[in-house]
Amino acid sequence: MKENPFKFGTIVDGVHFTDREDELAYISSHLRSENHLIIISPRRFGKTSLIKKILNESDRKHIYLDLQVVLSEEDFAAQLLKKIYRIFPFRRISAFIKSFRLIPSVNMNPLTGEVEVSFTPGSRDLAPLEDVLGLIGKLGKEDEKLIVVLDEFQDIFRINSGLDRILRSNIQDHKNINYVFMGSSESMIREIFEKKESPFYRFGTLYTLGIIPTEKFLLYLEYRFTGFIEEAAPISAEILKITRSHPYYTQQLAFTVWEHVGRNGYSPDVAELAADEIVVSHDKDFELLWNTLNRTDMMVLAGMSSSGLSPLSDEFNRQFGTGAASTVYSTLQRLVKKGMVIKEGTSYFIDDPFFERWLRARRRA
Repeated sequence: MKENPFKFGTIVDGVHFTDREDELAYISSHLRSENHLIIISPRRFGKTSLIKKILNESDRKHIYLDLQVVLSEEDFAAQLLKKIYRIFPFRRISAFIKSFRLIPSVNMNPLTGEVEVSFTPGSRDLAPLEDVLGLIGKLGKEDEKLIVVLDEFQDIFRINSGLDRILRSNIQDHKNINYVFMGSSESMIREIFEKKESPFYRFGTLYTLGIIPTEKFLLYLEYRFTGFIEEAAPISAEILKITRSHPYYTQQLAFTVWEHVGRNGYSPDVAELAADEIVVSHDKDFELLWNTLNRTDMMVLAGMSSSGLSPLSDEFNRQFGTGAASTVYSTLQRLVKKGMVIKEGTSYFIDDPFFERWLRARRRA
């Protein structure tokens, strides 16, 4: 059997990377300017794969750090410094570190060849981060411009409530460096970069990454299914209908369709069968997720899973008893922040089509 050409759950590149030609061109062009960039998209829309493809195809040195994994101010400094050691000579960096107010512990792992960096944990001292940011400012050169990507940037407030001011004051004068800030919480990212009182107000160009256009995604699926599945075009269209063209879930469903056909052979309803297979495999996960929600969250999500009505409409309230529109609006905002609901224009959708499918099935049962 041919190798399954679909990939999900990890960074994708090469043949697994789908479309995004316009986005690649726009972001690459922007990074050739002197400006900074802010990229917003819901989780699992592929923004990390997109930026890493651009970085890997660039001849410029770059630092990428996901702030979701950063635990504290000193860990932030240590993670950045570790990334710096990966791309600059050890001797060049060591000369700068001698001037740090707090000298980090730097060791070479003999098994991996990786540099391990740490500052005194629990000190809540901002000096290491300020010193590392100062070092980054010295590394950008006219003939060797640097790209620094900070993913899930809204997490700065979890690390330190005043970290936005500290970062801005330390990087605002950096030259020959493009900063790329990425985030999945649109409301928080917009507040950071569009609110006049924010230290990062209009610090860069705001760019919203949407779904892959359905017609292009359809061609991608058809091309890979052709020769393996009968009626590749209608099956591809059915997959996109189920996933609403969401990049991650489309890849997941296409992968499962391929595996299902390999085991059981082709049938016209294979997309539905594969979707049900995914729902069953995540039953316990969905149950645990459901039990973390409060009653209002449950009522709104249950209504959204079985109705095409706007959750803010009077008819939605009459059918599902969700209460005042202001309460539902607050619930939706909370669910959007959690990544469970996506807002597109004035419409709201449950992010995970398989969770939505699970919820409908449970309520029917």
